[in-house]
Amino acid sequence: MKFSRSLFLKLAEKELAAIPKAFRDLFTDLSVEVRAAPGREAGRWKGSTNLLGLYTGLTRADMASPFAGAHTPARVILYQRNIESLCSSESELRAQIGSTLRHEIAHHFGFSEEDIRRAAPED
Repeated sequence: MKFSRSLFLKLAEKELAAIPKAFRDLFTDLSVEVRAAPGREAGRWKGSTNLLGLYTGLTRADMASPFAGAHTPARVILYQRNIESLCSSESELRAQIGSTLRHEIAHHFGFSEEDIRRAAPED
């Protein structure tokens, strides 16, 4: 189901605000973006219909390292078309945005894909 960009952004903002403040306060040089679909930034996943989100940049710990040097801010990118393709209602959309956002933010804290799967196995 297709949803408006404004609704998607509003739900993404709500889900970001729903992350406990204790965690949000630990975000370091992190931005959250919404794109229609994976582009060049997604590398080998460019054009993928399965990629829901992407984390780019150093982890929080790597940014704090004295060896980090200059770096660009980390980014969480949510792919609207791919996320909404899994949803048939606004409540499903909000839940999927939240799940994808939390997954990508876990990478900011240094969790690998395997770590995330172990912590929250799919049903």
